[in-house]
Amino acid sequence: WPAVLDGSGMRTPTSVFAHGFLTVNGKKMSKSRGTVIKARTYADNLDPSCLRYYYAAKLGPGMDDIDLNLDDFLARVNSDLVGKLVNIASRCAGFINKRFEGRLADACSEPGLYQDFVSEGSDIARDYEQRDFGHALRKIMALADRANQYIDANKPWVLAKQEGEEQTVQAVCSVGLYLFRVLITYLQPVLPVMAEEVTNFLNLPAMTWDAIESPLTGHRINKFKPLMTRVE
Repeated sequence: WPAVLDGSGMRTPTSVFAHGFLTVNGKKMSKSRGTVIKARTYADNLDPSCLRYYYAAKLGPGMDDIDLNLDDFLARVNSDLVGKLVNIASRCAGFINKRFEGRLADACSEPGLYQDFVSEGSDIARDYEQRDFGHALRKIMALADRANQYIDANKPWVLAKQEGEEQTVQAVCSVGLYLFRVLITYLQPVLPVMAEEVTNFLNLPAMTWDAIESPLTGHRINKFKPLMTRVE
């Protein structure tokens, strides 16, 4: 086929993305052993975004096999996607929607933290280009940890009960959503459906890599709807 492309004047590939086999719980897929899972069966019961994330988290540039370990799948989806990523938005959006009519703060109270997130973009993009998806996702989830640590440290749910702390609550929750938008932008190649839902939630025309250079200060968001539920 390279000769066909060359003969037609089209560019031939500079590399081919391939990897090893898919195993289930450490074993080759076998109908007799019950280790074959049809794509239709999966799609009828679980969110495809979960499987996209799980595969991407294990994909590297080499030819290694990918193992679909169901216990690991459950733990990784619930920990990373629900417990870390979606948790950022769910913790912050309610305060912004209910107390501030959906309006984010006019200034970013943590410009250094925000810039740290933006600065990681070049390395994450390089990982994607080199097809080292697992490495990219580890960096993104490390940033998600930092965002949750920031929210935990500032406790907007406690501040909301204290008189005179309204602006601080808005500032903290706004920073959380500024960072959430950066994370979803980085995850958009892996989670395009969730990214589209977040685009609607954040009231944006689109999410582009270049746009995250500046936080969404003074921006009005829409009502938050659950993006993903825990896998049981």
